[in-house]
Amino acid sequence: MGADKTYAPSAMAHRGEFAEQFAVERLERVFGKDNVHANVSIIESKDTTISEIDVLVIFGNRGLVLQAKSKRLTLEARKGNDLQIKDDFKKAIQDSYDQASVCARALTNPKLKLVDAGGNEIAIGHRLREIYPICVVADHYPALNFQSRQFLKLAVESGIVAPLVIDVFALDAMTEMLDTPLYFLNYISLRAKFRDKLHVMHELTALSYHLKRNLWLSEQYDMFALEDDVAIDLDVAMVVRRDGLPGERTPEGILTRGRSTTLGHMIQAIEARPDPYTVDLGLLLLTLSEDTTLDVSRAIDKIAAAAKADSNGHDVTFGFSTSGLTIHCNSLPNAIAAPQLRRHCEARKYSQKASEWFGLVIRPGDGSIRFGLQLEFPWMLDEAMERIIRHLPAPRLPAKLQASSGRKTKTGRNEPCPCGSGLKYKKCCLQ
Repeated sequence: MGADKTYAPSAMAHRGEFAEQFAVERLERVFGKDNVHANVSIIESKDTTISEIDVLVIFGNRGLVLQAKSKRLTLEARKGNDLQIKDDFKKAIQDSYDQASVCARALTNPKLKLVDAGGNEIAIGHRLREIYPICVVADHYPALNFQSRQFLKLAVESGIVAPLVIDVFALDAMTEMLDTPLYFLNYISLRAKFRDKLHVMHELTALSYHLKRNLWLSEQYDMFALEDDVAIDLDVAMVVRRDGLPGERTPEGILTRGRSTTLGHMIQAIEARPDPYTVDLGLLLLTLSEDTTLDVSRAIDKIAAAAKADSNGHDVTFGFSTSGLTIHCNSLPNAIAAPQLRRHCEARKYSQKASEWFGLVIRPGDGSIRFGLQLEFPWMLDEAMERIIRHLPAPRLPAKLQASSGRKTKTGRNEPCPCGSGLKYKKCCLQ
């Protein structure tokens, strides 16, 4: 078709339309139709349209801006023509990313209006904490990850993460396996966080590793390279799902072990009610290691059972690297339980010198979520708070909440104890 000069423009237009429509259908599978918008115009005034978003996703306080391009790698580029490779990359990826950056910045401007293809205005209603640009090409593009690291010129913006550059085949597998909002957002968030550290030839390799191990890379590694054979389990699962062959539909890992835990059920409840603060909490919980997830789940089960047995309130606190979570389990009226939770979270946040803290109130017995809160502000020395936290006990399970929360795996004897007590490690939890 490309050789037919009269039809080539139509063929390229159809390729672009296909990529957009395919992205819409796959993202609707994850986020639902109400949260996915196609061909969104960003309007400054009646006569001024700034740009257009091919696909916009709004979920809680997270936004996803997807730009699809029909440009493909030309024959000269496939032969190794360096200048042609750079030209093809600019037309297929750089232009797409530049447009995505303009659109992402526009989403942070409340004065601009968003209008979908049907003329309906899209109201966001609150500040987007993070925006994820995604650049999608319409067919297989060899060495896409490598070229993105080499050639892509990034625009650093607060709240706009590094882009995910993929082809439609990777998008297909991502939405097939990570078919709920928080699991999908968690993956693209981790890919952005470790973009410069992780080296893979194809996105399917990174996705497969994440499904098996959770793509949180320790600070002790400067570079993390994965061979393509890591993707074998994912390849098998896709064949089982699409062609009906015998085998495992889901690779053994985060999707088979974590979802059945108490913490996994909490994440599902958060996805069903995507308030801005709950989305932040859900993404935090998804970064925890498997051992930590099990420890936290057991602790929640314990206080829920205790509250049911004695009809008293019980609580547990978990401290992470720069944040934490306090859970109350009681049957108190909301008017009493909410201020009580807030006071406790403020004290815990201060004692840990954290910039962010979450609080939940759960029901005795089943441990289901009643309500929650999020505190987010810089830590500052406060004499009144110093008096309040003087006799505050240390958080539960301090030694086990490390693996993927960003905390170092080993604490020096003379370093502050990770439990937040203020004592040296050798005089506290080391004993």
